[in-house]
Amino acid sequence: MPTFSPADPSFPEACARVTPPIDFLRVRGTLPGSFARAVALVGTRSADEEALGFTRRLAAELAEAGCVIVSGGARGIDAAAHRGALDAGGVTVAVLASGFAPPYPRGHGALFDAIVERGGALVSELPDGTPPLRGRFLARNRVIAALSRVVVVIQAPIPSGALNTAATARKLKIPVMSVPSAPWDVRSSGTLALIAGGALVCTSARDVLSVPALSGRDVTDGPTTPSENICDFSGFDPVARQILQDLGSRPRHPDEIADRTGLSAREVQQVVIRLLLEGLVEARPGGRFRLSRSPSY
Repeated sequence: MPTFSPADPSFPEACARVTPPIDFLRVRGTLPGSFARAVALVGTRSADEEALGFTRRLAAELAEAGCVIVSGGARGIDAAAHRGALDAGGVTVAVLASGFAPPYPRGHGALFDAIVERGGALVSELPDGTPPLRGRFLARNRVIAALSRVVVVIQAPIPSGALNTAATARKLKIPVMSVPSAPWDVRSSGTLALIAGGALVCTSARDVLSVPALSGRDVTDGPTTPSENICDFSGFDPVARQILQDLGSRPRHPDEIADRTGLSAREVQQVVIRLLLEGLVEARPGGRFRLSRSPSY
């Protein structure tokens, strides 16, 4: 089975800066010669039809413009992104949270075959037969971010794996974009929180193509050096400080934080997402969060 590693000239430098570092990827198919114009399109598995249609069109237009579409091979937004790239005759890379065989999701065998047959690739850190356990999706998300020059979140609730991908991208100084959508739909709570937290707004392929990271200028050179974790929260606003003080090495769900602090669940969710994007907390399985192991307080 072919592998993709730091020995390959096109291996993205960001792969060495995620935690844990990506040492190699197993490959089925053909990887693009460069990831300089790779765009990740991510979001919820339970997306509505409008979000799926938007994703498919966006992926097709970006592929027509020469972008490589990266996503996670899952149902919902991921599948729409891969199919949109294929619609345009473009290249797409699916990053899996399992081995290549048996295919997961079970119904995506034909999609994965089409990706490979049309010049794209499936990649995974895991051997065949490895099941897609929850923690492996979080590990998969860091690969999606590291392979991309821009990450676009299309529809995602709080919490979600897509927000984890966005948080990893932020730590790597990779631009994060978010699609504005219905504030009354819980599936849009994460995308709206991203915009409130400073993510770039994406309403079309033109928005994505205007990001400097896709122009060939490297905005991710040089590792970031986190300051020593001295747990000094004095510089934060009162709500953020209260949440940070309540969090520790044991992950907590936002509802638990709300119960312990007396804050509203909505307020906790909004602030936790902001802290996640700032690299101060990290997502854990089960929709829980804890203080980041390498924060910049």
